[in-house]
Amino acid sequence: MRRLPWLTALAAVSACLAWQGITVHFNYGGNWTALFCTGAELRRPPELAHERIYLFPSSTGYDGQYYHYQAHDPFLRRGLSEYVDSPRLRYRRMLVPTAAWLLAGGQDRWIDPAFIAVILAFVFLGTLWSARLAVELGRHPAWGLLFLIVPATLISLNRMTVDIALAALVVGFVWHSRKGISAPSLLILALAALARETGVLLAAGYCLYWLAERRLRAAALSASALLPVAPWYFFVERNTSPAANLGASEAAKLRLPLEWFELREYELGTLVKYILHGLDYAVLAGVLLALAVAVAVVIRGPRKPEAYAGLCYALAAAAFFCTFGPGDPFALPRVVSPLLVLVAMRGSGLALAPLLLVTPRVLVHYWPELAGVIGALF
Repeated sequence: MRRLPWLTALAAVSACLAWQGITVHFNYGGNWTALFCTGAELRRPPELAHERIYLFPSSTGYDGQYYHYQAHDPFLRRGLSEYVDSPRLRYRRMLVPTAAWLLAGGQDRWIDPAFIAVILAFVFLGTLWSARLAVELGRHPAWGLLFLIVPATLISLNRMTVDIALAALVVGFVWHSRKGISAPSLLILALAALARETGVLLAAGYCLYWLAERRLRAAALSASALLPVAPWYFFVERNTSPAANLGASEAAKLRLPLEWFELREYELGTLVKYILHGLDYAVLAGVLLALAVAVAVVIRGPRKPEAYAGLCYALAAAAFFCTFGPGDPFALPRVVSPLLVLVAMRGSGLALAPLLLVTPRVLVHYWPELAGVIGALF
């Protein structure tokens, strides 16, 4: 039984790598750089011209293209940050790009496969920890495969974003924090903050838990996990520009929460448009349900570390409703993925409902690639 979580994680990685190989072969002529989703309308570093980066025509691409450049220049020595839309924001999220650079030994020719390997490594870790938690809840380790339908996982596999790292570390936090404060749990807190700035909320939730338990020393120790993060944030602050310089990222603006219910118009057939609108509303319903469950868990208990972390992410998700518009169908699912994971870890049907409501909208974007594969085969 102890081997089953490991086998489950290996199966997950194998399935993800197989899908990436299939879609790259049939849809992008074998060019693996297509996974970074680079837009043809934006400037690209001439230093990477030898890579023959796959370009999506009439597009500004997606976030993975910037993390790709960052992986080639993780310490801001080569000037590639000039091609990143918001360097100060992106370079705070150093975990995945820097891990890829280290794995590649700093060699440009190995950066791209190393980046993909790092993403798959987090698939492995997220699935492994999920499978172990499933066993602890009395279920089969195969339940750990649910990590594959977390929006952050699906989006990162297809667009090489860094969100999967935080999602996996959240699962690892749930697993290790149940055993008390330890070196692995503190390491996870530090890595989460370096994966994405919202990873700081994990440490905040852990501190709240220990404060509620009146264990001030443990709370202080939890907060100290963020000390290694401060020098990196300071380095980025001193060496990057604060503003978006390529126009691909929209700055956050204060909006009314109800603006999320004014869904985007799709230039598609009536039936397809209604389906997409229905899935958009399902995302909103899933997020609102996750918010409600996270708050209810803290009120009713049991008050475990993940419950306080869930509350922190619920508050962040509520704030997100007031600062970003609904134009990007991936934006909200990516941001709330840690919350969806923390809620789903409770294991009940209601706890899984938010994840199952949000994921279908993300899966829609796999259809064009799947159609391309089917068309090439038949």
